[in-house]
Amino acid sequence: MAKQDASKQDSGRVEAAAQVGWAASMASSVAAAFGVQSHKNRMRDFEHGDVKKFVISGITLTFVILFSLIGVVQIVLLGAQ
Repeated sequence: MAKQDASKQDSGRVEAAAQVGWAASMASSVAAAFGVQSHKNRMRDFEHGDVKKFVISGITLTFVILFSLIGVVQIVLLGAQ
């Protein structure tokens, strides 16, 4: 019985370790946005990832790209005057 409890604890640790954190979900979102997401990471994301993290990461990435483009355009327009 003690072995069963130990194996349940070990599997819980492995599953917890396999969870995708915020940094990994953001990195996966960036890789997916540029089309360089590896099959291994994509499968990890679908198996162990939390949808909320990827939605928030995607929205954040969208705003970062949008405001970066606005900044670049503003710099170019200032230089053109």
